[in-house]
Formats: sequence, structure tokens, C-alpha cells
Amino acid sequence: MKIVKAKIQYTTAYRHFDIQNLELDCAVPFHILIKKLYDYVIIIEAGTTITQKIYALLQKQEELYISKKDKEKEKLSPQNLQIYLHSNKTDMEKTLRLINTINNTIFEAYLKSEKNIINILSIEEVVKSVIYLIKSQPGFLKKAIPFFVFEYQIAHHSLHVLFYSIHLGHFLQLEDIQLLRLGTAALLHDIGVKKVMSSILEKEDVLTPDELESAHKHSTYSVEIAKQNAMSDPYIINAIMHHHECFDGSGYPQGLKGENISTFASILCICDVFDALTSERPHREKYSYFEALKLMMKDPALAKKYNQEQLRVFLHSLL
Repeated sequence: MKIVKAKIQYTTAYRHFDIQNLELDCAVPFHILIKKLYDYVIIIEAGTTITQKIYALLQKQEELYISKKDKEKEKLSPQNLQIYLHSNKTDMEKTLRLINTINNTIFEAYLKSEKNIINILSIEEVVKSVIYLIKSQPGFLKKAIPFFVFEYQIAHHSLHVLFYSIHLGHFLQLEDIQLLRLGTAALLHDIGVKKVMSSILEKEDVLTPDELESAHKHSTYSVEIAKQNAMSDPYIINAIMHHHECFDGSGYPQGLKGENISTFASILCICDVFDALTSERPHREKYSYFEALKLMMKDPALAKKYNQEQLRVFLHSLL
């Protein structure tokens, strides 16, 4: 750690900085300063990765400061997630850890909420951040998948479906407003699972007809909870409700067929199943990406269920 630049400014231009707000092993998106007589001196430049050694050295300083204009960057939040992602864009593992941190916080709060409150504004910020990553870094998804957390939990699953959906939507040349709607639906598509009994969700044996009917209600529950949280966009609501509809009419809850299924719902159906197949489940091991896509395109029992044109685009985008 060394002094890199002096800043001679009035005291009112700076504010005290709490070192506990630092994300270890991540690059900070702002300068960190100390005060020497009447000067504010930069000791950590923006873009510096905060290692354990640097953190320990900072702890020895009596007081730390940041510019008041950097207040919004002070602590990782949904609102400044894109800023942190930009600062750490060269490190895929850190990038995904930052997104997971925010996404997990959102879903943990939701799962603990007795009134099923979920922060829609924060959901949209995560979606915007993923759109930024997919559009600004060619081949991002192929590089990111090995770092995904393949545990079938709602937060991880929903985030994976978000990444896959935005990636596929981008290759289908959807506009930004469409990607935002699609991504929001992706993060919200399974929130209704919270209302399904855990004994059904975790059962390793084949579900009984009654258990299957109960599990199928999660799409309707997801819509109810989304509306409860003031989500009224018809495109998003439609995609959430119909993400289990199949092209051959064998899906639920309405048995829609072919072109009667919206583009968003069809994309979510593909990405939802793709993530399920590539994740560890109680009754089987996970498939590789290409094994899963081959199964969805060639298996007689599955191939008719999905929009094959979209599947081909998804396959070629991962080559």
C-alpha cells in the first residue's frame, strides 16, 4: 500500500468510510483516502482488489474517507451492482459471487417473509446487471457456466434461468425492454414454490396424482405472489403462469399448444428444464450442457415439448 496521489480539498467534499463495507477479494469502484494535515490523500485507488493483506493495513489507519460523490458506491447493493461488476469484469468468479450475494439476499428475505414480500425493484436491478454482462461481454455465458452453483435451490435455480433466458433472448435479438421483462419473469417464475409442501418438493419417489397436482399449482402461486407485490405487467405475468406449457399441449396449467404459448414462456420453459437437467437432483446425477440439449432435441418423449427453433439457437450459441 502506498500513497499515490494528494487531494487538497475542503473537508465537506469527503465522508468517513466504514471498512466493514469492503468486499474482500473484489476490486473497489472508488478511491479510499486518509487525511494528512489539510490534505486528503488517496491510499487505495479505484480498481484495486482488496486482499486480506490490504484489508489488514487499512485496519491500522485511524480514519478512512471516500468522496461524497461516491456515497452510492460505498456498499454493495442492488442499485450499484453494475458498478461493482464493471470494476471486477476481468474476474468471472468474482463477478458471479457479487451477483449471487445480491440475489441470495433478495431470496433469503423473501423466503423469511411471512407476507411473501419480494423486492421487485431489486429484482429488476439484478436483471439489468445480467443484461449488461451478456450484452457487453461476448461469450459470457459459456465462460460463466462452470462457476454456477449447481444446487437445486430457488435462488440459484432462478438466477441460472435468468442467465440462460437473457442469453437466449439476446441471440433471438429481443430488444432491451423485452429482455428486462423476460429476465424479471425468469427470477420470479418459481417464487410460488414456497407455498408447496417441502415433503413434495424433496420426495425422491414418483409423486402421487394429488402430490403432482399440488406441485403444479406453483405457477399459479407465483403469479399470485407477483401480483401481491404490485407486479402487473401482462407479459411478465403471462410468462410466469405459462412457463410449464409445452409445444405439444402436454404442459400445465392450461395445456396451451404451439403458437398459443408466448415467446417469453417458451424461452422460460426451455431454460427451466435445461437448468433442472444440468443440476444435481435427489434421484439422479446431473447431465452435461450438451447431453441436456441433446435430450431435449432428440429424445422422443421430450423433443415435441419445446420450441425446437429456439433450442437450436440456444445450442449454437453455446458452441
